Amino acid sequence: MNGGLTLGAVYERTVAASLERVWENVHDWEHLPFLHASSFCDLVLETAEPWGWRARVQVPPRENPRELLIELRREEGAERYHTRTLAGFGAGGDIATTLEPRGDRETGVHVEFWLSEQDPSQAKAIGQAMVGLYTRLWDEDEEMMIQRQAFLDVRRAAEPAPECPKAIALGSPESVRARAPFFAEVGGQRVRVLEHQGQLAAHSLVCPHLGAPLDGAELREGHVVCPWHGYRFSLSTGLNPDGRRCRLAHPAQIVADAAGELQLSLA
Repeated sequence: MNGGLTLGAVYERTVAASLERVWENVHDWEHLPFLHASSFCDLVLETAEPWGWRARVQVPPRENPRELLIELRREEGAERYHTRTLAGFGAGGDIATTLEPRGDRETGVHVEFWLSEQDPSQAKAIGQAMVGLYTRLWDEDEEMMIQRQAFLDVRRAAEPAPECPKAIALGSPESVRARAPFFAEVGGQRVRVLEHQGQLAAHSLVCPHLGAPLDGAELREGHVVCPWHGYRFSLSTGLNPDGRRCRLAHPAQIVADAAGELQLSLA
């Protein structure tokens, strides 16, 4: 027992990410309703501080979501944090997570699910359900952390780019529409060429927020939507419409030459 709580289950794994990346992820409340869309419907932040954050979250079913008040608090002086439900289903429980560095790119994760449910059999059933949930959440987080680290590695190792063509030929409008969506490189920048609402356009494949890959990013009302945090960027200008101080790299333009053939240009 832990302060009158019942241990429902224990979950352990090793993730392929450094301790720095894991802590970055733990404090990153913004990604929950986007990267973990199957587990969180919405989130409204109440406070975010060096110790952690507190937020009202909605969890499935989406047609009738339940609201919880959740607080994530880092334990001072330890590689450990607590996720507590302050109000809503499971209120009073404490999910205690201990992190252990196991190398430059590996971290051990030990999770204890302490529940307010006093019936041992019920606590065990709830605990097993939580293990299933946390397995999915950590799978999704691990993939994001690996991609985030790869982005940082490339940026740190980057050398001055050689002079690259500022424009490339794409072909006739018909052939481009038939191929879209596809990837191309112009001016040293990889872009996705696509057709949206009858118009051909191109956008950068890297989110300027934390480096999320935008290869398969959703298009919504003329905006590229980051799959990690839901940041939106105008397909035509690269600007963020929500007042955030980041924008996509200068968007490549699709223009026609004198013969009517299309080019992808950064000019």
